[in-house]
Amino acid sequence: MEAVRFALTAVLLVMGLFCLGVSVLGVFRFRYAATRMHAAAIGDTLGVGLCLLGLAVSAPDVFTAVKLILIVALMWVSGPVCSHLLCRLEIETNEQRDKEMTVHTKTLNEEEKGEEA
Repeated sequence: MEAVRFALTAVLLVMGLFCLGVSVLGVFRFRYAATRMHAAAIGDTLGVGLCLLGLAVSAPDVFTAVKLILIVALMWVSGPVCSHLLCRLEIETNEQRDKEMTVHTKTLNEEEKGEEA
């Protein structure tokens, strides 16, 4: 049983570190702020979440595992919301939005008209 816990912990940690590595690469390689924020959010939720789940599997007692799982749940709830709000702020305040995006402009105009009504 101990070998299975060790193997599962190792797999989860390696997968989490891989996601974190890809996330760091994406943050440095992408040009536009929204795509960089998406890469950072993936590293935050998936990479760190998998690492913490791996630590929860290898936790010495149940209470430590429950604490780690609660931290993962909090990160999965708060991380995407925060990154969505930051991307939304960047889109709203970007003066060069028309050069970088074409799809979202129509949606923003519709939302502005809805707020005025």
